[in-house]
Amino acid sequence: MLLPLILSALAVQGASASPLDPCAGQANCTRAGAAQLFALADRLFTQGDLAGAEVILIALQQDPDPKLRAEARFRLAAVREERGDITGAVAALRELLAEQPDAQRARLELSRLLAAEGKPDEARRELAHAQEAGLPPDVARTVSRFSNLLSATKRRGGSVEITAGPDSNVNRSTSSQLIDTVIAPFQLDPDARRQSGMGVTASLEGYSRDDLGKTTVLTRAGARGDFFMGKGRFNDVQAYAGSGPEFDTKIGRIRPAATVERRWFGGHPYSVGFGGALSWIGKATAKSQVEIDASIVRQWVNDNDVLDGTRYAAVVTYDRALSEDTTARFNLRGAILDAAANAESLRQGAAEAILAHDLGFANVFANLAYTKTHGQAVLPLFGKARDDDRLDAGAGIVARRAFGGFSPLLRVTYTRSWSNIELYDYKRARLDFGLTRGF
Repeated sequence: MLLPLILSALAVQGASASPLDPCAGQANCTRAGAAQLFALADRLFTQGDLAGAEVILIALQQDPDPKLRAEARFRLAAVREERGDITGAVAALRELLAEQPDAQRARLELSRLLAAEGKPDEARRELAHAQEAGLPPDVARTVSRFSNLLSATKRRGGSVEITAGPDSNVNRSTSSQLIDTVIAPFQLDPDARRQSGMGVTASLEGYSRDDLGKTTVLTRAGARGDFFMGKGRFNDVQAYAGSGPEFDTKIGRIRPAATVERRWFGGHPYSVGFGGALSWIGKATAKSQVEIDASIVRQWVNDNDVLDGTRYAAVVTYDRALSEDTTARFNLRGAILDAAANAESLRQGAAEAILAHDLGFANVFANLAYTKTHGQAVLPLFGKARDDDRLDAGAGIVARRAFGGFSPLLRVTYTRSWSNIELYDYKRARLDFGLTRGF
């Protein structure tokens, strides 16, 4: 029972704070300085005596040297976290930062503990303070990834991107003037053949988390538009929205949702769809995360009833940190279209790899995807079922420096589709310059 009292007195007085010997007349008592007390706390921690280590570190908080007090509080937070006392660990770090607000390492630890305590908004605020103060490049990259993980629980957020550039095939069509059919070779209308031009693409996505009783409801919506100067007949605009409860479980986050979608082509309504979606986001590890999404949509296509039908889709996404500054994403996708006309029904499978590297001043990325599409029945006009192989490749760079919150973007993409039906055999290349922003 005497040990905590003696340690506390020694921490307050220091090794030479008083000419009096606090051990006078006491057996088995030894004078100790801060270094010896820190070493003792470390030894107790290693031996599993967390309570003893905590007592010593609490005493060391009274040391007259502010640097030693800060070190004691930092270590105390680690001991309390190990004991399962996250609230106590947070309190120790807050006391440290109250005295030394520039202790960015402690601020980053505080952010991590606040996230573990279920306070993502406070965690993001601490991260923002640390980033504003400036961090070494390697630390900044790690913080950026942690910030992205926290964004998964933000109440509101989204992104916007605007790009423009030359496009070699705005309507994704064949360059052939004639196509073979079971009747005779047909000459294609100019609008059914490859058209080049300048394109502008704009996309906007947003989400909101709102409490409905004890349930969190996640609502997401977005729109994307491809516009072509002087060729508005090929403009393509798509919009979607979805809403449903979000459940945070031991095995990950589960999100069922009801969805609606609309599409306009050439300035005219093209299709509408209603359906549902279900996603599961696994618990993130230090280096990886898995997500599975599934959806079903009933679609109606204007003036083309044979394309009415039901679409099914499933996507598995695996994210992996390859190093401190390099990440990879792998996607496997499957899709089914059961159209009113069996000849228009399709089965599709795809695989994609995306690699991103942080240069410090910018992020560079590259992607490669392969898609296989197979028709379910013979197309009467061509005497065979559709069979396509498509390769998509791209690369780009996004500057870290922002202008008015928007980061400059440069991207190049290339698509090559091989098909046994010449109508679907085409090439496409595009160069984009633009701006992107997350919020």
